[in-house]
Amino acid sequence: MVRVWHGEAKYARLMLYVPLACVSFFYQAALYVREYLYRSGRMKIDRAMIPVISVGNITMGGTGKTPLVDKLSRRLKEEGLNPGIITRGYGRKKKGTFGVDPANDTAGDVGDEALMLARKTHIHVIVGSNRPAAIETAISRFGIDIAILDDGFQVRNLVKDLELLVLNAQEPLENHELFPLGPYREPLLRLRDAHAILVNKGDLDRSALYFTQEIPKFRVRYRPLYLYDIKKKRIGHYRFLNGQPVTAFAGLGDNRSFYDLLRRIGADVVHRIDFPDHHRYTEADLMKCTSYDDSRLVVTTEKDAVKIAHMNVPENVFFLSIEADIENENGLVELLLKKIGVESGDRHPDSRSRPILVQ
Repeated sequence: MVRVWHGEAKYARLMLYVPLACVSFFYQAALYVREYLYRSGRMKIDRAMIPVISVGNITMGGTGKTPLVDKLSRRLKEEGLNPGIITRGYGRKKKGTFGVDPANDTAGDVGDEALMLARKTHIHVIVGSNRPAAIETAISRFGIDIAILDDGFQVRNLVKDLELLVLNAQEPLENHELFPLGPYREPLLRLRDAHAILVNKGDLDRSALYFTQEIPKFRVRYRPLYLYDIKKKRIGHYRFLNGQPVTAFAGLGDNRSFYDLLRRIGADVVHRIDFPDHHRYTEADLMKCTSYDDSRLVVTTEKDAVKIAHMNVPENVFFLSIEADIENENGLVELLLKKIGVESGDRHPDSRSRPILVQ
């Protein structure tokens, strides 16, 4: 579908245009009906007891939301707040609303991104398809005083105090159609609902710029942190990859960005093995990824690593940990704190357990 959206598979787009356009039309109609029901009060919009920040996107595929959730949640903790990350736990087997136990839960139980965030941030991660209920659980169990919604732009049944929208500008698209005819999950007009735009991998196209003229924008790039030996459980410097022949595999919304990062830090990526986003790995998958004799190292992402850690992982299999680097990060944090009515540095650690009531 990505090749169709980008105009690369012109014959396929021509053949599929009518059925895709029909599905896209009904999808758009459903979005308009939903919006009308919420705006008219026929469907309930809840307000949490605490401030709610959403990190989301408007297109299909990976835009780098999860590293931003990681970075912002840790920054808020440094400001003296007690944040909780709220996520639906895509692909999880465990039902209901619950907090992630990073020591005992598996990616299959709670979802790969939920487990990765819990292990990496050491911040409470609460999984639930009903976001208002998940926030209530987080307040009662963990005393959080601010909620961060992972992939929250499409959540309409909850008041969000700050809407952060991540836009991948690496390849500006002329195709602004709704899914499945195009890559958009929402009409382009909804860009105006964002309080701040986080732009990664390039410059926004004219249409996106037109709808976001008055909205603050912050550039984001993703940089490597360290290399982790999965079998030996050891951290090493990512520059160990420099000049090394590597087999890389990933199951992200945008695998190419991972391979590009490996090349930027000097790895010789001789084999690329692509899996779909949220792929559930098998022993056969792992065997395939480690079967090449011309690669000294096998490297994957931190998100994928949580799904193979329980397997019999051979030696020389690593994950590359990354972090979001936000240009003018302090400016974004100040905007965030101002929006929720908190001045930077005016909170004391003793106040972490006391929820901030939103009037």
